[in-house]
Amino acid sequence: YNRVLNDMLRIINNKPVKLITNIDIENYKSFRIKEVKNTTVNIDLKTMKAILNLALKWNWINENPMKYVKLLIIPQKERLCFNDNELKIIINNIPDPELKNIVLFGLYTGCRLNEIINVQWKDINFIDNVLMIRNKENFKTKTGKNRQIPISDNLLNLLNGMINNNNTDENILSMYDPDSYLFTNEKKLKFNKDIVSKKFKETLRKIKFPEKFHFHCLRHTFITNLIKSGVNINYVKELAGHSEIQTTMNYIHIVTNDLREAVNKI
Repeated sequence: YNRVLNDMLRIINNKPVKLITNIDIENYKSFRIKEVKNTTVNIDLKTMKAILNLALKWNWINENPMKYVKLLIIPQKERLCFNDNELKIIINNIPDPELKNIVLFGLYTGCRLNEIINVQWKDINFIDNVLMIRNKENFKTKTGKNRQIPISDNLLNLLNGMINNNNTDENILSMYDPDSYLFTNEKKLKFNKDIVSKKFKETLRKIKFPEKFHFHCLRHTFITNLIKSGVNINYVKELAGHSEIQTTMNYIHIVTNDLREAVNKI
């Protein structure tokens, strides 16, 4: 809010709020397009609308001039995901066991990479088989909301394997230290997000995958597979941790090709 107010002062000037018109805001929009991405401009406009709604509530203005201003159209990004065969190739070509576990964890939970590296043993409830993705002192979720993800059989097997691997005593000790992170480097510190992303990218390049693929595609794969399986879109939204249902709806077009065979039978 402070930033947008400062930008309004900079672009619209220190004009009495009751004199601000939709033309002023259109000029603001045109000015900002030259400085930032369209997505940021839309965030500005939404914030400005909220600010002016307060002015309307306090009777400083008679009408919100934002009602005449349209947001910029943002081209939909391609949601890249892996098929079963591609996943098998990727998993089989990851030499680092820790990286492989991180990749599988992402595939089984749909978590963002920053969420994965911040999971601690205390976030896992083995009694109710639930994983908690929550805000912490040194970590905030993208939406600011906590969410619960039921632990699937595949994820449970992965977690048990992590506990019962060659370093049994050490892993069991980590498990009973609730503040320990699930994934740590050789110094027992949580992984750096950029390093994990870089290592995964190196694997993809080694097996000649197109440059457009990256770690976040695992999340897209998880969400797409839920939709393919016919899971209720509202459940998918909660599992993915989306703040708006429209974000989840954007994944539906991905599975159109899966309907082609049915259409061709007509």
